[in-house]
Amino acid sequence: MRMNNIFFGWKNGLTNWFSEKTVFYSVLLFNILLLLTVRYYPSMDGPSHLYNANLITHLLKGDSDFISAYFALNKLPIPNWTSFVILSAFNSFLPAWIAEKLLLLFYFIGLSFSFRALVKQLCPENSGLSIIIFPFSYSFLFHLGFYNYSLSFIFLFISITYLVKFKDEYSLRKYLILLFTITLAYFSAILSFIFLGISLGLFEVAFSIRLYSIGLSFRETCKKLIGRLLLLLAVSLPSLIFSLIFITSTGFSAAHDRNAIGELVKWLNDVRCIIVYDYEGEAKLTAQFLHILIAIIAVSLYLRFSRKDDYSLLQKFRKSDVFIAPMFIALVCFFTIPNGAHAGMMSDRFCLLAYMFFIIWVVCQPLKGRIVSVLIALIVILHVGLMFKRQNGTIRSLDKDATCIGNTSKYIGENSIVLPVNMSENWIEPHFSNYLGVDKPMVILENYEASMGWFPVLWNTKRLPRIMLGQHESFEGLHWMSNTASPMIKQIDYVFLFGSTAKINDPNWVELRETLKQYYTLAFSSDNGYVLLYKLK
Repeated sequence: MRMNNIFFGWKNGLTNWFSEKTVFYSVLLFNILLLLTVRYYPSMDGPSHLYNANLITHLLKGDSDFISAYFALNKLPIPNWTSFVILSAFNSFLPAWIAEKLLLLFYFIGLSFSFRALVKQLCPENSGLSIIIFPFSYSFLFHLGFYNYSLSFIFLFISITYLVKFKDEYSLRKYLILLFTITLAYFSAILSFIFLGISLGLFEVAFSIRLYSIGLSFRETCKKLIGRLLLLLAVSLPSLIFSLIFITSTGFSAAHDRNAIGELVKWLNDVRCIIVYDYEGEAKLTAQFLHILIAIIAVSLYLRFSRKDDYSLLQKFRKSDVFIAPMFIALVCFFTIPNGAHAGMMSDRFCLLAYMFFIIWVVCQPLKGRIVSVLIALIVILHVGLMFKRQNGTIRSLDKDATCIGNTSKYIGENSIVLPVNMSENWIEPHFSNYLGVDKPMVILENYEASMGWFPVLWNTKRLPRIMLGQHESFEGLHWMSNTASPMIKQIDYVFLFGSTAKINDPNWVELRETLKQYYTLAFSSDNGYVLLYKLK
């Protein structure tokens, strides 16, 4: 009899290990392998991050007077440093494409493990459902290259997990770790930092209410709550100061363009925050994630409140229910704040934020084992299908373009001024020209980050020369950074055309075509005609 118990105990343990760990690690490995099948993982802003990380390395080392004459480091404590620190550190001794791989590995592994740790802390019996994070890690904003915003969720999950796990501890170690993770959240994305503060504060309130419900006096409960909130404020104070400096010193867009309410509702229904390349095609898969989440919450709420027991409504409150509040706040902001306000793409940011809090709340609800297994299988099937659709349909093609541009860099001399001309018809490629400068010092005149004010690299407007293309300072539809007041004149060394380069023969490009003919010579042309590189004679 005892041997049978041992056997069946071992068998059940193996089953639980397989259902919980093997599936999770298998899906994680699948994601990593897909990442390794391409040289560059293409995104809209990713090339700019790689290029500016390389500039940061040269500016910090002080090894290029040429670069420092055109660019300078932002002295403000901006909340956009995390990805650049990681990329610069790796790019200082590794090729840029490997540095990018390591950053993305850190993101995917860090996000999946931090989310899983939070789920295990709040509802360990549902840890298998933590695989829901994988489709949400490949968000629309991630593919736009919003790496810092994407990374911020790692520190948000870690901070909440740590606070919940050590809620009754008042050690210096606890608050130093929270200081560290909260500060990292700020230096990744100020929006996530704000919602992290809301979430941590709400958890402290929830812990205090629980103490009151088990017999602590109201006065003592308030005293404990105020003390905990003050400690939380103390560890958040450096980031709050940085936030104040950043907000008061940086100019943001005052745009009031907003999406229609019906369009925003459609976004929520289709889970727009994880649709990337093909809205209608991908929505057929992404909308199923919402159906799964709705099914989970419907079943779990029924299981929780249908039972006839002696527990009060307050006692049926679960720690994960705290996330209803930040989710609701994110949704209110989603419907009320214009998309073009502040740093732009606000509707997309709030949509992803609301869904992140939603999935935490949903997967931490009480469920039965068999239901969990079925849901895990459905999530895996949908995620794998979505990834193969993107990988085979778009990502490989974009990687081919990115690699072509990166290889063109060998025809450009160090410390050169390069003017990109974007003739691509692909919406995700406007900054692909920055792949030219990810591994050598050069000035690429298409550097939108240096013009914004909330990125680590800025144009050095005090030392910037007057930059000319032949006798021109600009063309119709083609402008570049230049200091027209400077007595120093610099000619553009290379003109880089990419995309449908046959457009150079169109009538609207006649001035550029004639200038290239007079002052430049063709230095390189790719076999597929995607790239044309002209060098100053």
